[in-house]
Amino acid sequence: MKQVAVLNQFALPRSEGGGTRHADLFGRLTGWETIVLAGNRNHYTQASFCTADTRFRLIRVPRSSRGAMSRLSGWIAYSAVALVRVVTMRRLDAVYGSSPHLLAPLAGLVAARVRHVPFVLEVRDLWPESIVAAGAMRAGSLIHRVLVAVERFLVRSADHIVVVTAGWEEHFASLGVDPTTTVSVITNGAETSDFAVAESRESLRDEYDISGFTGVFAGAHGPKDGIDLILDAAKELPGVTFLLVGDGPSKQMAVSRARREGLSNLRFMEPVPKAELPRLLRACDVGIHAVTPLEVFLKGMSPNKLFDYLAAGLPIVSNAREALRGITIDGECGRVGEADDLAACLRDVVGATHRQRAEWSTNAITLMDLRYSRSAASQQLERVLDAAGGVTP
Repeated sequence: MKQVAVLNQFALPRSEGGGTRHADLFGRLTGWETIVLAGNRNHYTQASFCTADTRFRLIRVPRSSRGAMSRLSGWIAYSAVALVRVVTMRRLDAVYGSSPHLLAPLAGLVAARVRHVPFVLEVRDLWPESIVAAGAMRAGSLIHRVLVAVERFLVRSADHIVVVTAGWEEHFASLGVDPTTTVSVITNGAETSDFAVAESRESLRDEYDISGFTGVFAGAHGPKDGIDLILDAAKELPGVTFLLVGDGPSKQMAVSRARREGLSNLRFMEPVPKAELPRLLRACDVGIHAVTPLEVFLKGMSPNKLFDYLAAGLPIVSNAREALRGITIDGECGRVGEADDLAACLRDVVGATHRQRAEWSTNAITLMDLRYSRSAASQQLERVLDAAGGVTP
């Protein structure tokens, strides 16, 4: 059996709350053993963690503050150690380096070339374009030009590129690669069987102290996640409970605003382990997906939290109609509107009949089984690794 090293500083085992893409995908491979090199801090909470998952090799990284230099020092610390560990592995047949920060895949590329094995680049966010879109970097600045150069070098040097959404083809073509032959789309997703819950909905609502119609937002609380728009909707819909589960740089702002404006229908929870998330979602009524309206999202997106809601059979609401056009449309699994439509979409779901909500729930599970299952994505990933590693079917 061949072995692949996965470099992703922010990879998480299922015992943690947050994105578990690599634990889920690589855990389902049949012909490859996996070593995931990850930082020992949850990216959103900055809490250090340990894991019993034997595939993970945790790298000690410093606690990161919001400052750019603090984040950069963590990226350098992780990438330097990861490079050494991959180069010195006893067995290695491929390297898989994942963004968003570019030093991790750059270390993976160097290690792959030293060891003379294929390098697969995974792009989960268009850096540095998304940083510019969020207003955190000026286009044309020195650091922007450096990052663009690193991005171009990585995509041109990779033996294959994996992306999480369609719609980025023009971007890669502008960097000098042929997306029709070099790029594979392996979306985020979830396995509906992982979201099956034995307990009754009533017992879970008692356990989590949930009553009344409850919308849940479970995921990162960052500047691109539309947190302010969720609070705006909560202000318009005082009869709906808004449960925000997770952490991130925008959470304290949201807590302070809710307190200042007396938004008593807002509840905040710490992140829950991925294995517990299905139980929490089962106790809620609708899954809330919100984004800050940024032009970069119009190229396409693949939001983990949305797939979790769908796999759990929750009707969904979103304010990202155009960005989600390749995933779901308005009225299929709930309501999907424009940037300022979150409250209106929620109001429609609240007022929907039980039959309509049941239909949305059925459609959600069917959509996940047919198009976004982790099992199907893992099979596709295995084909990419086999082709990069010269394994014939």
